[in-house]
Amino acid sequence: MDIRLSDELFEKILAGSKTVEVFLNDEQMKHFGVGDTLAIHRKSKDDDYVLTSVWSIKKCRTVDEIYQKFSATAIGLTPTELSRLYPPAVVKQHGLLAIKIKRLKPNFD
Repeated sequence: MDIRLSDELFEKILAGSKTVEVFLNDEQMKHFGVGDTLAIHRKSKDDDYVLTSVWSIKKCRTVDEIYQKFSATAIGLTPTELSRLYPPAVVKQHGLLAIKIKRLKPNFD
């Protein structure tokens, strides 16, 4: 699976501080599982990407529940910022997945 993140979040993954990615628990994520590879691309330069491996997946019903399990540093966003990305009505409908990732290798080392 490939995703694009802002340069700021991309750098946090490279630095090792962002270790959790959050997704809606929707149809697109139905077949995503532990051990899968996630390619994370830098939004400003799509050729820059880092491969990550999925260590664990936690299902959460609210944004607050994610922050009970993981720190804001690990997520790379504050609860307010994450709530802007995933409004409560959408979260209530689908739920969220907190995906613990391990950096494998950037393509530009």
